[in-house]
Amino acid sequence: MSDVDLVVDLLKQWTILADHTPKGGPIRPKLTFDGPANRNYQLKNKVPRKFLQWEDQTFGINAGWTSNAEPSTAKRVQRWFFRRDGENETPIRYGEPIAMGYGTKPSFVCYETRTVGINLSYKDNPCYQWKLLGGKPGSQVKTGDYLAIFNTKINECLMYFDRTAGGDIGWPSSKTWGEQFQDKLGDLAGAALEKAIEAGVKALLTGGG
Repeated sequence: MSDVDLVVDLLKQWTILADHTPKGGPIRPKLTFDGPANRNYQLKNKVPRKFLQWEDQTFGINAGWTSNAEPSTAKRVQRWFFRRDGENETPIRYGEPIAMGYGTKPSFVCYETRTVGINLSYKDNPCYQWKLLGGKPGSQVKTGDYLAIFNTKINECLMYFDRTAGGDIGWPSSKTWGEQFQDKLGDLAGAALEKAIEAGVKALLTGGG
């Protein structure tokens, strides 16, 4: 596996699931959490093998991981939804700008600089600064696909990241991220890692990976 393929595989660490849609089903948008309940989804990460959820944090954005991945837990955190700019209700597609929300108020997860934790906050208004990557641009995103979640504000992918303060999410540029994944990255580090990440993101944006 090339360095770029290695990074692409690591960036594609998310899968979107739902108990109302079998794996391989389309992911449909809605404007607010109060919209159709069959357009709510789970967001699972293959590193901790758990679901991302709203979670009260002393520092940083109120986000964290469930304690397990049992079906009852999955159903409880099936509160993620996706919104596109406009009334188009066709399935979400790879590479299109979308907003991501969770079933709380405020709902929408947006980039915002913080002193502690990942630079994200919840907002009342949607921010169309997210893209789902990992398939051919323009093709439908399906439940069960492994994909990357890319933020166009910072031009980085959302990742699992073990923090001492705040929820355990971050970016590849987060301090010590590469060190935390040395078992997967091998000798790839420093400038070589940065170059591979840049190439990996480019590959994902153009439909590679």
